[in-house]
Amino acid sequence: MLEQEKFKWTLSDVFNVFVSVFTIEFFLYIIIKFCDLPYDAHVLYKFIIYILQVAGMILPLYYFAVYKKGAKLKDFGFKSIGLKKTVLWVLFSYVVYIGTGVLLIMTFYSLGIGSLGFEPQKSIFEIFGRDTLGIAIAFLIALVIAPLTEEIFFRGFVLQTLAKILGPAWGIALTALIFASVHFEFQSIMPLLILSVVLNVLFIKTRSVWPGIVFHILNNSIAFFIVLFGIVV
Repeated sequence: MLEQEKFKWTLSDVFNVFVSVFTIEFFLYIIIKFCDLPYDAHVLYKFIIYILQVAGMILPLYYFAVYKKGAKLKDFGFKSIGLKKTVLWVLFSYVVYIGTGVLLIMTFYSLGIGSLGFEPQKSIFEIFGRDTLGIAIAFLIALVIAPLTEEIFFRGFVLQTLAKILGPAWGIALTALIFASVHFEFQSIMPLLILSVVLNVLFIKTRSVWPGIVFHILNNSIAFFIVLFGIVV
C-alpha cells in the first residue's frame, strides 16, 4: 500500500489537469491544421510543435499541482532508493515486461488472434527523418524529454493520486488505460498497456519515480537503436 502522506492531490486536481491538457492540445491541433503543415516540413518546425505539445501537458500540471497546491519535486516521487536497488528493479521489471509481452503474443497466436494490438508503433524517424539533426532531435525526445515528462505526469501525479484515493490496484489499472490511450496508437496498445502496468507497479513498489525514468530510458534506447541501425524494419 502507498504510505499516507500529508500532501495529497484530489480527483478534482486530476480532472482539472486533464481537461486543461486536452483543451490546449485541441487548440494546438486546430492551429497546426490551419497552418497546413506539410509532411516534409523542416525538422526544427516539427520539434517546436512537439515542445508546444509537451508544454501543453506540463503547464496545467504545474499550475494545479505546483502553483495552487505548493507541490515540491519530492511530492512527484523524486526520492533516491540507491543505485544498486534502482538497477536491480529496472532489470527485473524489464525482464517481466519482455516476458509478459512474449507470453501474450504466443497466447494470442494460439487462440487465432494473431498480432492484434501488437502491431509496430510509428517510428520517430518517420517524423524527424534520419539526417544528423533529425537523429539528434529524435534522441533528445526519446531518451530525455519523453521519459522525464511522462513519468512525472503519469506516475508522479496521476498514479499517485488515483492509488491514494481508489487504491493501488485501481490506480495501476486506470493509469495504464489512460497512458496507453493518450498515445493514440491503438494498433500497438498491448505493449503500451503492459509497459504502463510494469511502470506503475515499479513506482508503487519503490515509492520513487527514478526507477521508472531509468526503465523508460532503457526501453526507449533499445527501441531507438534497433530502428536506427535497421535491425528490424
